[in-house]
Amino acid sequence: MSFILILLAILAFYWYFKTWGKNDVFSGIKGFAKGFKEGMIEERIDEYKKRMNYYVIALLAKIAKSDGRVSENEADMISQILDANARDKRERDFLKATFNEHKDNINDVFMVAREFTQEVPLAKKEFLNVLNLLVFMAFIDGEMNAKKEEMLREIARAFYVSEYELKAFIEGISSRKNANSKAMSLDEAYKILELDKNASLNELKKRYRELAKKYHPDILNANNVSKEELERGVERFHKINEAYELIKKKLG
Repeated sequence: MSFILILLAILAFYWYFKTWGKNDVFSGIKGFAKGFKEGMIEERIDEYKKRMNYYVIALLAKIAKSDGRVSENEADMISQILDANARDKRERDFLKATFNEHKDNINDVFMVAREFTQEVPLAKKEFLNVLNLLVFMAFIDGEMNAKKEEMLREIARAFYVSEYELKAFIEGISSRKNANSKAMSLDEAYKILELDKNASLNELKKRYRELAKKYHPDILNANNVSKEELERGVERFHKINEAYELIKKKLG
């Protein structure tokens, strides 16, 4: 009786391994394991993206409020960033709440930036791109004040980025800005915004938002933006802002 049981056990194991090797059982299990692993990787990447969004929005909030108020240009840009990067209303509301929370506390900028480096595993080049994009926000109203520059230095120190690298990028934007400092005419403003001269204030605002969304660099995908692309984006965005302000003043 024991011999028969042993023989049946051997046959069972033989069938087990033979089946795995020849039919879809083994490939199905392998496929499940592969899919499970890929799913875990995607879930981890998704989590890192969420964390990155959180920290970038937090730092943007501090830069925007560093001079005591969030300007219309800064508010518009933040709104565009949230629209472009939040996957759904729930995430957008979370990021908006993050912005509101951090804009009211600008004194912990170094701590938040250092925490960013610990929570999100980016290469130095990517942290440098994030810093460059924060510089872009600091210039969005046209001028870099002392408080914004001080905060950018704190963020650079937290990111292990040298002051030389930070200074080079600030000077790059400043030089482009100064090269295009000639006063803009109304005709140029309408041309830049691709707007009819009889357009209303509402039409002006709508067109401004369309162009701003089209041309501003995507802050929350900073690793896809080169220094040259960012500088061109800054130049284009400043022209759009200048044209908008000029026509808005004319329309009262």
